[in-house]
Amino acid sequence: MKIFRIVVWLVVLIGFVGLFLPQDYQVTRTITIKASPDKIHHLVADLSQWPRWNPWLELEPSVKVTLGDKLTGVGANQHWTDNSGGGRLSFIASSATTGIIYNIWFSDAKQPAVAHLNYIVLGAEKTKVEWTISGEVQLPIIGFYLAQAMDLMIGPAFELGLNNLEREINQ
Repeated sequence: MKIFRIVVWLVVLIGFVGLFLPQDYQVTRTITIKASPDKIHHLVADLSQWPRWNPWLELEPSVKVTLGDKLTGVGANQHWTDNSGGGRLSFIASSATTGIIYNIWFSDAKQPAVAHLNYIVLGAEKTKVEWTISGEVQLPIIGFYLAQAMDLMIGPAFELGLNNLEREINQ
């Protein structure tokens, strides 16, 4: 009976703590590519080019992407379905010198996460590409715990995507 009480109190404590802790997250990965930003931008800023490097199609075979009417520039968008519900994204900024910014909604989220693919010139034909996503897990009680796990869930996919991007550029 004592063990049962301890377990119940632990569950209550975990739930209570989860209600009051921040649910926001940020995940960032970088790679240095031997290319100019405009060469990188050719693949990053055109949604029809994303299947060449984007990790999600490789990691989740159930993903079915539908491209929007606009594929480049502000307003470019796509949506997808998969076994976990799908989502959508829309470009909110695009620059051949600095990168892209897009809003991304997972499943039926009311608020988007914001993702950036930034280009940082390191020298002639050498660019650091930084992929970042930040947002808030919109789930009561467990949101904090999921936010803490985002780096482990998204980070390896970002690494794969950046490596794919480098491979495509160097072909």
